[in-house]
Amino acid sequence: MITLTTSRDPARRTRSFAKVISRYMNWRYVQRGKRGLEDLLQEFNHLIMVREIKGNPAFLDIFIDQRKILTIRMNVGIIRKEKFDDSPVYFTGDLDFDPLLLGALPKTKAGEKFALKYDLRKVVRVKKKRDLEFYFDDKLVLTMKILGVRHEGDNHFGK
Repeated sequence: MITLTTSRDPARRTRSFAKVISRYMNWRYVQRGKRGLEDLLQEFNHLIMVREIKGNPAFLDIFIDQRKILTIRMNVGIIRKEKFDDSPVYFTGDLDFDPLLLGALPKTKAGEKFALKYDLRKVVRVKKKRDLEFYFDDKLVLTMKILGVRHEGDNHFGK
């Protein structure tokens, strides 16, 4: 299971974003408290950390097996608190990274077949590889613009 946490002492907007996206994506949300990153990495196999700039969520750091494999630079727009079910999340459109890293169904033949077979309530519409709109029952609950993606080993953010 994927676990999400924040950097230390997050602002209200960052906490709100972390809680909404974790509920939407079916991740476990863990308050960080005073725990260090090393302790969290030892405790959780698949960890996503939200970091902020000036009180706004700005980065998603994705760790698997105690290694950072991906950093996503983002701007968050709309954040609406909703009650979500635990249905799978389906991404439409192309991304600069694999949505499986986020625990979501990618736009592959198998993913599309699954989406047609089941009435999916959670759909993330990807526009121009950068703009993400998160829908639940055709209601917009979260918007996010990806500013850059950096894979482990890269020296800069790709556009």
